[in-house]
Amino acid sequence: MTAARPGWYPDPTGRYAHRFHNGRAWTADVADGGERYVDPLGAEMPRPRDTTTPAGRRNAPATAAMVLGIIALTIAWLPFLVVLGVLSAIAAIILGVIGLRRSSPTGTGRSFAVVGLSTGGSAIAAAAIGVVLTIVVVDALDAYRNPAEHETDTIDCRVDDGTAVLTAQLTNVDDRAGDFAVLVSFTRPGTDNAHRSARVSLEDVAPGATERFEVRRAVTLDDVDCLIVRVDGPLPFGIPLD
Repeated sequence: MTAARPGWYPDPTGRYAHRFHNGRAWTADVADGGERYVDPLGAEMPRPRDTTTPAGRRNAPATAAMVLGIIALTIAWLPFLVVLGVLSAIAAIILGVIGLRRSSPTGTGRSFAVVGLSTGGSAIAAAAIGVVLTIVVVDALDAYRNPAEHETDTIDCRVDDGTAVLTAQLTNVDDRAGDFAVLVSFTRPGTDNAHRSARVSLEDVAPGATERFEVRRAVTLDDVDCLIVRVDGPLPFGIPLD
C-alpha cells in the first residue's frame, strides 16, 4: 500500500461514516452525520490507497451552486434574460442544498454552498424586476411597431439654396391619441436612392387631428424627390430601431 494523503476517508472499522488519516496512520478523529467524535483504535488497520479521494476534499455541487447563483443574480433582473436567470437560480438552490449536505463532516465547500443558496434566493426575488422590465420593453416595442391609424400627405417638396425642404401633414384617424415617428427621405429624382434622411417626432396627436410638419436637410443636388418612408409609433425610450 502506498502512502495516502491526509484527509477524511470512509471509516475502515465501519463504526462511523468517516475517519481521519494523517498520512501515516489512522487517527481517533471520526465523524458521522455531520458530528465529530473521538474513537480510539484498538487494532492496526491498513492505510487507505492514494487513489481514494479523501472525503470532503472536493464538493463540486457547492462550487457549481456558487457559480450559478452569481450568474443568476447578475442576469435575473434584465429584460428577456429573466427566464435564464430564474432557471440558473433554481439550479443554484438545488445544488446548494446538495453541496451543503456533502460538506459534512469536514465543512469543505460549505461556504460555497451557502453563497449559492443566498444568491439563488436573491436572484428569484430580483426576477420580479426582470419581469416588469420585460413587460415595459415589450409594450414599448409594440407601440413603436403598431402606431395609431393615420394618413400622411405631402404638401410641398423643393430645393432652396442647397437645402431640401419637405412640408407634409399627418392625420390621426384612430380613436385614440398617438405619438408618431415619421421617417423622411430625400432621394435622387426618379430613384429610391436616399441622399439625405431625417426623422420627425409628432407627439400626442389627438384623434381626428391633423399636424403639419416641415423637414429641412442640406443637399448637394439641384432637385430631389421627397418620400415619407415609414411612420412608426413613439421611439422606445427615445432610441430609433433603424
